[in-house]
Amino acid sequence: MYLNILILNGYNFMKIIIYKPLFFLFFLALIFCSKNSYGQKDFTKLTTSIDSTLGYTAENPLKLKKGNQQKSIDNSYKFLSGLRTLNNQTLTLLFRTSISDPAYTKPAIRINNRHTGVPINGKLGILDKYVFLTSNTKDTITLFIDIYNKGSLFLPVGLKYGQQ
Repeated sequence: MYLNILILNGYNFMKIIIYKPLFFLFFLALIFCSKNSYGQKDFTKLTTSIDSTLGYTAENPLKLKKGNQQKSIDNSYKFLSGLRTLNNQTLTLLFRTSISDPAYTKPAIRINNRHTGVPINGKLGILDKYVFLTSNTKDTITLFIDIYNKGSLFLPVGLKYGQQ
């Protein structure tokens, strides 16, 4: 009986020595990959778009998807709060509303997630419309944001990103 316990303990000892470091390395690799795969971390490194309609029209919104819906919303607020005009005026949010995406085409077969009701392909046909007021000139700026679809992110023409 004592020999069986030693063998069993030896097996557990080997299991701890071999499997825990492997699990730890796998876990670290998973964390490293997930941090690098989602969205933009540093908005100050963004370049300005050459397309003058990017972000200013519903047909060409800024795509700010980052992980799940809540992360995308947080990401969009972080991005929008750091936007400034080229002459360094801050933008004050007047209101935000959701509108229909004019580029959305209804799929032939729509499959929804049974828990959330969101389509599996992620395309909801909704855009967020933000209206801002500049601090000095009191001009209004309207930006269209898509938090449901991924895409390349550029700064809209006439705006820059500055940390608060």
